[in-house]
Amino acid sequence: MSLLQLSVLGLASFAAAQTQYTSTASSAVAKAAATALTLSPTSNVAGNKFERFVQIFLENTDYSKAIANTDLAYLATQGISLTNYYAITHPSQPNYVAAVGANTFGVTGDGFTRIGSSTQSIVDLLEAKGVSWSVYGEDSPYSGFEGNYVNQKTGASDYVRKHNPVMSYDSVTSNLNRLAKSKNFTMFNRELAANQLPQWMFITPNMTNDGHDSSIAVAGKWARGWLTPLLANPNFNINRTLVVLTFDEGTTSGTNQVYSVLLGSAVPAAKVGTTNNTFYNHYSLTKTAELNWGLGSLGQNDVSASAFF
Repeated sequence: MSLLQLSVLGLASFAAAQTQYTSTASSAVAKAAATALTLSPTSNVAGNKFERFVQIFLENTDYSKAIANTDLAYLATQGISLTNYYAITHPSQPNYVAAVGANTFGVTGDGFTRIGSSTQSIVDLLEAKGVSWSVYGEDSPYSGFEGNYVNQKTGASDYVRKHNPVMSYDSVTSNLNRLAKSKNFTMFNRELAANQLPQWMFITPNMTNDGHDSSIAVAGKWARGWLTPLLANPNFNINRTLVVLTFDEGTTSGTNQVYSVLLGSAVPAAKVGTTNNTFYNHYSLTKTAELNWGLGSLGQNDVSASAFF
């Protein structure tokens, strides 16, 4: 085989990796679920303020409504409530893109989006420093799935691509090892039990539990019920774990201020139950990870963003 043929083959494989896991046909899902690569990376890179960073997004609720929810108000008392935190824009997808790339990169809608492979995200910085990472989407049918998936029994919209922050980046979807770190909650539970969770995580519940297709009452109940046992689990809440629970955006009629709270063992005991009125936004997620592990910068809106610590 000539060098030209090898080059063409390589380009074809590169392109296929970006779209090969999109079919929702039962046979395609079954085949991919049996063969798709799954990776469970771990690491122990010392951080300045924390050793594990967990980011959880709920959906489409203004700060005032979220903080009035009994369950979310309770969680706010268990850590540091960020009372001046804002989403970036509307609708959902550009906020998720911004959370890992410190820019929306021109994404303005929720449709199928591909950001060119030359554009870096937090993934590039984490891997360069050896910090393990994974993304977990509830009800994703298998690792690396790149489409939308509905509940096969009820028809409910469970997992959506737009709520997976790394799926819009070709630099992730063109790399099978990176796709293998985009997993479902079944893998999260297995890795938790085996004490194999990574140091950097992004977690998105399904479209019911995140409040998108339900209500703030459902989202609040899920968040409290899911997080409470995890915060008591040493495999999750290891020494100096920082959890950020927030919302992707508020309603279009509001200011885009969203509920956010810092939880976990990285929060000093003296700070539990306090508030912080510093201006933060989704770009702060990237900045916080960068400063903690000395990752450098993406050179985007992370440069001017405020870190949580």
